[in-house]
Amino acid sequence: MKIKYVPVENSIAEWGDKQALIKRFEGLNIYTLNRWLSEMRDSKQFRDGVINPTHKLVYVNFEIFLKFLIWKQRH
Repeated sequence: MKIKYVPVENSIAEWGDKQALIKRFEGLNIYTLNRWLSEMRDSKQFRDGVINPTHKLVYVNFEIFLKFLIWKQRH
């Protein structure tokens, strides 16, 4: 799988939903994202980067998600 980071112009947002992540990281599909978000929720180090205000709504911190990807690459 090949994933490419695409910065969003004039964006100061720190949090976004799943579609925002998929838009920022070209090549990332919903199946992989759901698996990674589960991993983040299970990790003490990254769980603060995922917020579920309802059972259908998810917000992810972009900076913590990027740190998670770097951590995942190293492990």
